[in-house]
Amino acid sequence: MLKTILLTISVALFSTLLIFYAYDISKGVEIPESSTRQGVQDMIVFAAKTLGVTGSWIVGTLATTGCIWYTINKYRNEKSR
Repeated sequence: MLKTILLTISVALFSTLLIFYAYDISKGVEIPESSTRQGVQDMIVFAAKTLGVTGSWIVGTLATTGCIWYTINKYRNEKSR
């Protein structure tokens, strides 16, 4: 159960970063380079540039909602055993 909760939290954080990066890119704000996770940041920035602000909102909302739904169903299934 802890793994699914951690998965949901990490997807929510990823979605938040995706939306913030997309918003900053649309406003022309320079995104500073990460000192520890440059590869991950590059992937998120690429996705944000590709999707735009609206697409990032859609993807972020769907991903977070899907993980929350999965976590709730997993919890219900474990409880009913």
